[in-house]
Amino acid sequence: MKKPLHLLLPLVSSWMAATAAFSAEPIPLRAGPVTMSFDAENAFLRYLRTGPHEVLRGINAPVRNQNWATVAPRVSNVVVDDKGDSFRVTFDVHCAEADIDFRWKGTLTGNAAGVVEFSFDGEAHSTFKRNRIGFCLLHGPSAAGQPWVIKTADGATFAGSFPRSISPHQPAKNLRAITHELTPGLRARVDFEGEVFEMEDQRNWTDGSFKTYCTPLEIPYPVEVTKGTKISQKIKVSLAGDIPAARKSGDDDPVVLTLGDRKSALPRLGLQVSGEVKSLTDDQIKHLKALHLDHLRVDLALSGTDIADGLRRATEQAKALGVSLQVGLNPGKTPAFGPLLDLIKDLKPPVSHWLVTGGNPAHFQEARSRLAPLVGDAKIGVTQTTNFVDLNRNRPDDAAIQTIGFAINPQIHAFDIPSIVETLEIQAHAVETTREFAGDRLLVIGPVTLRPQLVDGEDPPGGPPAGPFPTQVDERQGTPFTAAWTLGSVKWLAAAGTHSATFFETVGWNGVMDADAETTRSRPAGFPSQPSERFPVYHLLAILGEFAGGTVHHVESSDTLRAVAMVLHKSGRRCVLVGNLTGKTLTPSLRGLGPAAELRYLSGGNKAAWPLLPVELPPYGIARLDLPE
Repeated sequence: MKKPLHLLLPLVSSWMAATAAFSAEPIPLRAGPVTMSFDAENAFLRYLRTGPHEVLRGINAPVRNQNWATVAPRVSNVVVDDKGDSFRVTFDVHCAEADIDFRWKGTLTGNAAGVVEFSFDGEAHSTFKRNRIGFCLLHGPSAAGQPWVIKTADGATFAGSFPRSISPHQPAKNLRAITHELTPGLRARVDFEGEVFEMEDQRNWTDGSFKTYCTPLEIPYPVEVTKGTKISQKIKVSLAGDIPAARKSGDDDPVVLTLGDRKSALPRLGLQVSGEVKSLTDDQIKHLKALHLDHLRVDLALSGTDIADGLRRATEQAKALGVSLQVGLNPGKTPAFGPLLDLIKDLKPPVSHWLVTGGNPAHFQEARSRLAPLVGDAKIGVTQTTNFVDLNRNRPDDAAIQTIGFAINPQIHAFDIPSIVETLEIQAHAVETTREFAGDRLLVIGPVTLRPQLVDGEDPPGGPPAGPFPTQVDERQGTPFTAAWTLGSVKWLAAAGTHSATFFETVGWNGVMDADAETTRSRPAGFPSQPSERFPVYHLLAILGEFAGGTVHHVESSDTLRAVAMVLHKSGRRCVLVGNLTGKTLTPSLRGLGPAAELRYLSGGNKAAWPLLPVELPPYGIARLDLPE
């Protein structure tokens, strides 16, 4: 019998126009055996590779203000002299924001021997305060556990290795050079000039890298940069050992998706209560019920004046949808549990998890002693509502903790789509590191959002909104990209053994569908034109909801930055989901999913056969393939 291959989440033309700025074509470059690409829009040298090995994930040079926000670079005068196996690229960068006016000239060179150099020559055209200016060098996650030799600023050398589990604190300091093993017999060396560098494990923020940066954090900051100050730095990358043969620059290797051996439970999926609307309409309730959610999530401040309204609305919505509640409790400096206890007695909220935020052991102990007599079988645990680093640096050890969690967002350090995609696999690393100190406690992850949410009433990193969206909202929320990214997030969280995961909000800017017509606001390009229209991520969650309580069969990708896939199983049904993580049409091949069978694309009627099936996906598109067990 022929089974249909459904192409989901088709792109809309308005979104294509709105995202043109996100997908400027990178410039492919080659230095002998080393290939790479230059992202001119962000002044970012990316994906340095030799043969099948990643040498570096990237090199950039951000200007970060006194609040740690990155000043967007405006790149001009890009000149490329490409000789095939060597190159020279020059460009100008202007970083201007508020009182900051800093300009630098970049020079990139690569020779046939595989030596790549990146020079930074800048000058301040105003007086301002900064936390950091200069190079950030990124070793990719494949470096985890690999041997290294470090040369310090005083000339000493030390042998060691990149941390395998996520390191809470800087694994290396006072750096002048790092040599690490790519594979036995092949080494990459990086030399730094112009500053003292140190390394942090950026996987703490789910970034896909170990970041070596200047200036060391032990030096007080912010620092005043006076007008006329000049800053010059250089990074040199070289190879030694059994260097692979040179490859053509810009090759697009085919992506192969292969069914693996690993199976795990599909996490229990939920959404946050909307921060934009006070109640759900009948139409919204109908659509949300179709997602077969496990829970809603609400965060409450014990000292807040709206705690009663917040818990009441969350309780009403959870009961209307027939789901449980996960409640994050912010105790504040002096927790006041009395009003909350009265509300629990009055409302009888269907809470499955009470999660104490902030990391203070005394606050958890008080919460447990006050809540335990009232909450029945509900779990009482802890969570961090910022990101994994705060949990990793403040690891809970109270044996009474029943569940542990943390929030995820992919935009603490970078905001471009390639960097956001790089965070997906690292979500699994964060859960696996948590498992090392959490033991067999349930791991409840969330909220998972594209942008950092408001923290203690302050704007998240990146400052106030620059356009029509609120600060904590990403303008890509209503686009197919968010669905493709969410598919990757669910896949990797499942692979790591996550118990539950909370994504986005029910409705509104941060939701899975737009707000009701009663909410009056403009809808910039990229968002559906009609109120209450469902976003692409809604349709993905609807499919996942069909398999709630089922299992996930892991699918290996030959390129995790371009394609993601997983197989869902439940009650004799099998569903394959394949997602394109790029802004280009992609045709990955699927292998290992069973005997040969003719299948068709609903979008065009083309036919192909298992076990090798090419699936043509539009940019950020998702395909669904239903098969019997």
